Amino acid sequence: MKKIFISWSKKRSEEFAKIVKSTIEKLDSDIDVFMSEEDIKAGEFVQEKIISNIENCDILILCFTTENKRSPWLLYEAGYASGLHKVVIPFLFDNDSMWHSWIDNPMNIAREISFCHGDLLKDFTEIFSLKETLTNQHIIENFKKEIEVCKEQFRDIDIQCEDLVEKLSSIDKFTITSPIFREKTAYFLSGFETFELWKTIIQSFLYTGKYLWIYGRKNMKLFGGNFNELFQYLDEKSMMPNMDGIDFKLMFLNPDSDEVNFAHKDQDIFKSELRTTMLRAKKIIGTNTVLQKCCRLYSNKRDEIIIRIDNSIIYCKPHFDIKGNPNIMTNAAFEVFSVFSKKGQHCVQKYMDVWNKSIDMF
Repeated sequence: MKKIFISWSKKRSEEFAKIVKSTIEKLDSDIDVFMSEEDIKAGEFVQEKIISNIENCDILILCFTTENKRSPWLLYEAGYASGLHKVVIPFLFDNDSMWHSWIDNPMNIAREISFCHGDLLKDFTEIFSLKETLTNQHIIENFKKEIEVCKEQFRDIDIQCEDLVEKLSSIDKFTITSPIFREKTAYFLSGFETFELWKTIIQSFLYTGKYLWIYGRKNMKLFGGNFNELFQYLDEKSMMPNMDGIDFKLMFLNPDSDEVNFAHKDQDIFKSELRTTMLRAKKIIGTNTVLQKCCRLYSNKRDEIIIRIDNSIIYCKPHFDIKGNPNIMTNAAFEVFSVFSKKGQHCVQKYMDVWNKSIDMF
């Protein structure tokens, strides 16, 4: 009888491990599968039972997630099994290309099985010496569905925002590098309007993005010379029908509006910077009539700051002083959430309402 040891660490990995155990037992009832949470009885010595089962197993499966890849206990079990020349197979449940980058041994010598990539039916049949029957195919399909349901239960933020939030979380120049998650929203306590934020937005959009909507005022950072590649890319796309599916919208505060008098505490400096940036934008965009139509001027009070990057919203609520002037927003707190959420739908509608009332910049 083939014996399998399933190693896990932290709650999400534990739930994945339970699904893996159940799936293996459905595929072959003759396989003996051990998992510490389910197979250690009250009164038994936990560590002795675990070590004994590693020593007696044929295959050790590691349930890897982004949050447990540095777990000492997971590494210990993998290293102990590897030292006994057991077959060690990492099961990867997240799309993390650097999952073993910090480990010299034993994980760099083990071939992983990824839930996100590859042929799971083929992988399972090879590992456990099974046949690719229709029944086994159905079991693996159900396995995939169970894992997806489990992922959704543990997801901090909607899937549309995961890549963007991961990139933002890695920026070490933010005062707080890790966001607080609540109701599928990532709350960053600093970093808004910083160069690092804009760099992440532009890099996330370039070559793969479809939506980039910006509800700005001066947009100085965008036209400061650091993101020329963006406008070269948009210029190339503008030559294609319907901009090759790209939806680029950019709004400036109208320098001739009454609102410009309340947009900054130092009106003279603000007006000068606004007009200067608009001149730069006109020079960069030039005679490209397609891109010209992507730029508009609004005259209303901006009480919500909205940036749409594909299906994610970056959102910030301005704060105003007693005179009605907005406080400095650079390095302020901001939120990230999905356009498909209730807040996201509000932001899309709000942006389009302002856009439709705005006037052409050119």
